[in-house]
Amino acid sequence: MVLLVALVTFGALTACSSGGGSSKPASPAADKAAAVKINLRQPDFPTGWTSAPHQVSPQETATLGQLTQCAGIADLAGHTSAMDRSPDFSTGQATSASSNVTFVKTDADASRDLGAFQSGKTPNCLKQAVMALVQQQLPGATPANLEVRQLQFPTLKDGTAAYQASFTVAVAGTNLPVYADFVYFRSGRAEVAMVTTNAGSPFDTKLEQELANKMASRA
Repeated sequence: MVLLVALVTFGALTACSSGGGSSKPASPAADKAAAVKINLRQPDFPTGWTSAPHQVSPQETATLGQLTQCAGIADLAGHTSAMDRSPDFSTGQATSASSNVTFVKTDADASRDLGAFQSGKTPNCLKQAVMALVQQQLPGATPANLEVRQLQFPTLKDGTAAYQASFTVAVAGTNLPVYADFVYFRSGRAEVAMVTTNAGSPFDTKLEQELANKMASRA
């Protein structure tokens, strides 16, 4: 049950700078190449993980647009220079991870966007988006006991925001707990976003931090 990887596109912005100070001027071609370099890739994962291209639906796009609006970002596309999305990585039927890298045009744009992700509005915005995406991906299912809390995560590059959503879904007559972690960090005039999901227990903390650190090392 690979869930919620769609949410990784929320606020995914990352730069090629080493962190702090001004970045190079926006260049769609150069930014696209840097985004591809930074994103999660197969060698980042332990043996046994597989990947598949992410299939975007119109419903998912609409939900993500509502999410950024809710968080206070009125026109993310309007100040985007380039974007690249990783494949959806998974192992077994219940564990997944993916990332998205989007360069914005200026450091100021990136700073404002990260501030929006770190605001007190974001947990409720994520809660609404998770509810909608679960219902889209699992027709007829309604997540129960849905909560979103701030996730303690090491600060990466120029700032980090992290949250964990937890809920239960009915599977074969059993209420299965599902956990989805959302990790965002900024580097210069852009940010990286990563989403991990796992059923039964939270995603492995050590692996999650290793994946984020690998992307940070390439940013």
